[in-house]
Formats: sequence, C-alpha cells, structure tokens
Amino acid sequence: MRCKCGFELKSRTSYCLACGRINALACGVYIGSKVYLISIGEVIDVDSFDVYDDERSIVNLFEVLAERIHEKRVEDVYICGIDRKFIDFGFDNLKRCAVSDLKIYKTDPLPFEDFVLKLKKFVFKKMELKKVDVPPEDKIQGSHKTVIGGRAGMEYLHRVAMCEYVKKIVPGVITCGGSSGGGVRFKVTRCDEKGNIRGILIDGSTVQEIHIITTARDKEQGEIVLKMLKGLTQFSILKNI
Repeated sequence: MRCKCGFELKSRTSYCLACGRINALACGVYIGSKVYLISIGEVIDVDSFDVYDDERSIVNLFEVLAERIHEKRVEDVYICGIDRKFIDFGFDNLKRCAVSDLKIYKTDPLPFEDFVLKLKKFVFKKMELKKVDVPPEDKIQGSHKTVIGGRAGMEYLHRVAMCEYVKKIVPGVITCGGSSGGGVRFKVTRCDEKGNIRGILIDGSTVQEIHIITTARDKEQGEIVLKMLKGLTQFSILKNI
C-alpha cells in the first residue's frame, strides 16, 4: 500500500512519515473471544489478535495495540465488547499501555458488526463539528462559582471541558432534597434545539445544574456531542446512532 505521495505504508490507514498525511480518523477496539483493532478512514482496516489469560500476554497484547494506534496518529479510540466487563478490561489496559495522549471512550456492548458500522457513521458525523482550542480550565465560567462535590465534582467538569466541541461550562443552581448517598456523580441528560447540553452534578442529596455550551449548530449535532460526553463520563456513546 502506498500513500498518495508514493511513500510505502504499513497499511491503508497508516500515518505517512514522508508527507505527514493522516489516513485514519479514529480507531475502535473490540473485546470478545478475540481482540479487534478497527481503523476508520476512507477505508476500514481490521486487525485481529488472540487473547491469552496470563498477565504477561495481556500486557504484550495491549502494548502492541497501543503501538498500532500510535502508528495511525489518531486522537480518539472507542472501546466496545460483548459486555461491560470486557469493555472495562479493554479500557483499563489500553489506558495503562497507551504511548500517546489519547481520548479513550467507552461504548455500550454491541455485536462486532454493529459496532463497526455505528463507529464509521459516528466518526464521519463528528467530522462536521467545529473544534475550539481553549484550555479546559478556561472553559469553566459563569457568575456561580460554587461547584458541589469538591475535587471529584471539579474533576467531572474538567473531563467534560477536555472535549474539543465544548466551548463553555456554566455551573448553575444548587438544590437539596431527594435521596442521599451514592457519592459524587455526573450525568449529561439532554440537548436543546441549539445543540447545547444540560448536565447534573450530584453529591448525596445535593444536585447542581450544569450548562454546557457546545459548537453544535443544531440539535442533531448536539446529540453527537452528547453521546461523546456520555462516553467520557458513562456508557452509550454509540447507542441509537
């Protein structure tokens, strides 16, 4: 396989060391009886790997996966599998072995073929969104300075602020009541017609509204950002795509 510049590539979705062309937009990792690396570009490349139970083999496998992903020069990796236990296994091991700064998202469990199709559709939809280049800490704004949940609450907001399609995060009204317990949690719930997103931060019986301003131009694009944020803070990034 050769790049458009004529340089020999390891695969159709490999990064070109000669001209700097990136031929992959994102990667997916699917965990089942085997592990699959899916590279999404103008074409789709799929590599499969056997899985063995011993710890050394698992580390070797994910080190190879991390190197392959680094060769693509992608920023986003989506983890799927036959169930959530497998997804957590893939997420934890890839995060541990990553050799570059990756955004790693969890999805809901899906059959392998469905994952590949939904991932391709999602990645190309996402390309239509505008990005913002603002440090995450500068995105958290507004006159309401209090954020519930202490360090854990701020960590959730910082995780959301790392999304390049989020322009601003505005902490809102705090209310008390309802059931207590469960620690600090964060949920993104819905997006409005303008593509902006509502979230809630929960600390025991205290709840705080979080307003997330995105680069989406309408509700359809806002739903894509919503799924990305769910992938950063909970499951279901590819659900219903």
